[in-house]
Amino acid sequence: MIKHVLKRLTGAGLFLAILFAAIFGVRSFLDKTEVDEKYRQFFAEPNNIDVIFMGTSHTYDALLPQEMWANRSIPSYNFGQSNCTLPVSYYVLQMLDAYTDPTLVVVDLFSLFEYAGIGNGKYRTDARDQQRVQFDAFPLSSVKIEAVNDIFDDYENRIDFLFNLAIYHNRWSEIKKDNFQPRNIPQKGAAFALGLCAMPDYRPGTAEAISPLPPIGEDYLNRMISYCEAHGIRLLFTYLPFAAVQENFNAAASLDAYFAEHTWDHVAYLNMLDCPAIQYSTDIYSDASHLNYIGAAAVTEWLGAYIADHYPDTVHRDDDAYRSWDDDYREYVDYKISRFRDGALYDNLQLIYGNDFTGELLIRTDCADRFAADITLQNLLLRLGDRVHRQITEEPEAPPLLLRVTDRRDGTVVFEMQLP
Repeated sequence: MIKHVLKRLTGAGLFLAILFAAIFGVRSFLDKTEVDEKYRQFFAEPNNIDVIFMGTSHTYDALLPQEMWANRSIPSYNFGQSNCTLPVSYYVLQMLDAYTDPTLVVVDLFSLFEYAGIGNGKYRTDARDQQRVQFDAFPLSSVKIEAVNDIFDDYENRIDFLFNLAIYHNRWSEIKKDNFQPRNIPQKGAAFALGLCAMPDYRPGTAEAISPLPPIGEDYLNRMISYCEAHGIRLLFTYLPFAAVQENFNAAASLDAYFAEHTWDHVAYLNMLDCPAIQYSTDIYSDASHLNYIGAAAVTEWLGAYIADHYPDTVHRDDDAYRSWDDDYREYVDYKISRFRDGALYDNLQLIYGNDFTGELLIRTDCADRFAADITLQNLLLRLGDRVHRQITEEPEAPPLLLRVTDRRDGTVVFEMQLP
């Protein structure tokens, strides 16, 4: 009798174990692939990540941790996400703090005014899927429960953020190759954009009005400041550059006034709307609202220099414990090589910006006037400077334009393209 009962209990236990394993496996399989693509390197990192970037897509597209490591030896990770609000960042910071011990958190404040009048003021009702990418990365915890109940207090299905199988179980029709083998995007949470909106006549403006901070935004701003003070974390708030309009200049200046009036030893603020690193003829993405790769690389270098100067303890140059970051950067350069595309001249020239590649542009004599009249091309070449060597050829068999890209690591040609 006892053996029979034990046998049944053992069988039931085995069944439950298999059931839970299956549920977990199916849940992971049905998760948005962006979760793995964005956070894989974070959860796999054995070393401490000193600097965390947070904010909206302005952060996501503009701050490149791999470039910051290569240029300044600062280990960082980008937790920015499209349409992310300050309340969401506040809770995500608490969840990620269980995995690393950041000494500096950089938070862009574009969302503070931009999303103040939407819904309950804590999240964008039309962007829940984008916030799921952030919440799904973390296991169930008391902080996650508190965050979901607070931020999504007006959303009747907010339990979806805690048990994502409930929302994803019907995603079978969306399954594609990436569910079996997620893309390897080794950008440590960032995602640079290739595309160009030439704005040669754009000039940063000035504020016309100063206003108080939106109450909910100010509340979570102060919550984040208090949390970081209690945990020994320094805060650098920013207003990152982009092709801003008048309301953005007013918002950034209102933040200038706020931080001038309220000071904390562990808090700093940078209004970067007039950042000298940006050239609007070449550095703005096609949507005219974000930075492209050149703009992101330039802003990352500028901000990296600022962080290295003001927070020198975040710099790990010649630190053997972080040698794996050099390997990660080599993987990142290989990823950039994979982004070169036949026929996409402007995009390919953007990728040459920086220290990883050199370019050779060969133009046939009878086509020189044609390409000289391309103002966007000329501005790009001016922006790239001596990274691209230009040459006119009289060889009649040469294509009208030939772009050749060389990998500086070993001198090999990694990409060629012709324009007819």
